[in-house]
Amino acid sequence: MPQSMLVEAHHRLMYANSVTMVAQQTRDPFAGAVTDASATGEAQSVTDLVDAGEYAYGEERSRRNPEMPISGSRRWVVMPPVIESGQYIDKEDKWRTATDPTSTIVTTHTRRVIRGKADRTLGIRKADDGTYTVQDGGILGYATEGKRGTTQVGLPSSQLVPVGTTGLTLDKLRDAVKTLKLFDFGVEDDDLLYCAITPNQEDNLLAIAAAAGPNLNTFNIEQLREGKPSRLMGINWILTNRLPVDAADSRLCPIWSKKNIVRGIWQDVQGDMWNDTHAKNLPYAYVSAYVDCVRVQDKGVIVIECKE
Repeated sequence: MPQSMLVEAHHRLMYANSVTMVAQQTRDPFAGAVTDASATGEAQSVTDLVDAGEYAYGEERSRRNPEMPISGSRRWVVMPPVIESGQYIDKEDKWRTATDPTSTIVTTHTRRVIRGKADRTLGIRKADDGTYTVQDGGILGYATEGKRGTTQVGLPSSQLVPVGTTGLTLDKLRDAVKTLKLFDFGVEDDDLLYCAITPNQEDNLLAIAAAAGPNLNTFNIEQLREGKPSRLMGINWILTNRLPVDAADSRLCPIWSKKNIVRGIWQDVQGDMWNDTHAKNLPYAYVSAYVDCVRVQDKGVIVIECKE
């Protein structure tokens, strides 16, 4: 290895700063749509992060302190396997640009890890055939609960809106929103509703707007002018091509309330660089993140099945 490819302290700092810059400039589709919280240790109870329950009225001049412990089984974010991407730098021309925030080494590996962070938020993984399956925790996957966080609970079938023979329709959306609000999700002003959709469901929404014809309102006009769906029935849309399908080949489109999804972050997207003495002392560029996600309550997530 040429002496000029020796990783020094300023190289590590420049690379780490470049990764942070690209991470800030690259859109995390779920930023603001879930409750992010710093996490430490092997696992952290989300009931310590998100308060749930009812208040009580005190008696006048009473000296008794209210005793109102959180009931029910606790749910946890558990420190997961690392989400990572990296490569060796074996040519001097690559080394000269490796710490530049516009270089492919910085941008490609950072965006890969951001995609992994989004997949873990949804609770999916990409299979070898290019499809996506429900795994891990997250919005669609299992929730870790119990006193010691050893029980894994899948999303109940009662939280599914049946597919029928249609895609994303107003009736399905009304049913989902009504169900969520009956259980007090999406009712408060700071508890927004979000729905993840693919371009096929986006087209369903544009078709709804176009079908209104002469009765176009502000919602419909904005959709048709911009070519993308605006807020409808209080739902904010997150467009992605990474939603899974079920055994019947129906697309799974989850709707959730922001407060009901907690994303524990042990380490956000970070970069590092070093010389690997086991690989001819070549420089190695690395990006990683430690993130887990869990539903606080199953009733705060509704999955709409859509034909495509």
